[in-house]
Amino acid sequence: MTTNDRNTALQADGGPSPCASHDMAPRPPFRGAGDAPPPLPAPATWALFLDLDGTLLDLAARPDAVRPGDELAGMLVRLERMVSGALALVTGRAVEFVDELFPEQRFTVAGLHGAELRPSPSLAGHLLPPPPGTGDAAAFRAAQDLARDRALPLPGVLFEDKGRAFGLHYRQAPEQRDAVARIMAEALALAGTGHRLRDGKCVVELGPAGQDKGMIVRNLMGSAPFQGRYPVAAGDDLTDEAMFRAVNALGGLSVRVGPEEALARSAASTGIETPGAFRSWLRGMTG
Repeated sequence: MTTNDRNTALQADGGPSPCASHDMAPRPPFRGAGDAPPPLPAPATWALFLDLDGTLLDLAARPDAVRPGDELAGMLVRLERMVSGALALVTGRAVEFVDELFPEQRFTVAGLHGAELRPSPSLAGHLLPPPPGTGDAAAFRAAQDLARDRALPLPGVLFEDKGRAFGLHYRQAPEQRDAVARIMAEALALAGTGHRLRDGKCVVELGPAGQDKGMIVRNLMGSAPFQGRYPVAAGDDLTDEAMFRAVNALGGLSVRVGPEEALARSAASTGIETPGAFRSWLRGMTG
């Protein structure tokens, strides 16, 4: 990266650059191989699709231990205002969990990888919800019980209940990866049609089939206030790849949060190393 590139992105201390134009957006600190992307349009013209864990939020040892920093909610409010409401949190978490993270706000949230959609109060009635799930509720509960019970004797494996989805986390016990995969495969067979598995960072989830983050981005981009804007998506995990591909097809910017080597395996067009650096980059947009 050249010195000029870095000046148009972030200063070495992680703060917004005084050299960044107010009419053009600063680029993330590093980009993928190949030609540099063209200058980005003014941030006020963007539609923002932002993942939570590992992107806006630092990862935690336990899924229930993530916490937004003191300034994150306020920054998201400013970003939402800047883009005239065209901001959505696109996450594998349930909408209810996101609301608990930000109790004073009600952002537009696409939860469970797009299986849930709750618009912000200002957009209520303007966004089409995803189609309802088609799975058998009793079979899903049986699959959930199986996964929970099978995980109990596995040290370091944590069960997460997301309502219409659940997952087994093995971040604290990476040696349990194969055992978790076997349990979740059994759970999927029990849950039956209408459900699917999703691999993530040290987690395997079972949830509604038929939706992914790419589909929800395309859905939102067809409705006001997202329609006609420059789409920008950011994420850090395998489940974000569908969102990256959707945004790329729409001519937007896709940002992979994580080490540079992860960018080489990603559909994302650009990258930034850590959630903290990504937050700093976004903070630079709001002044």
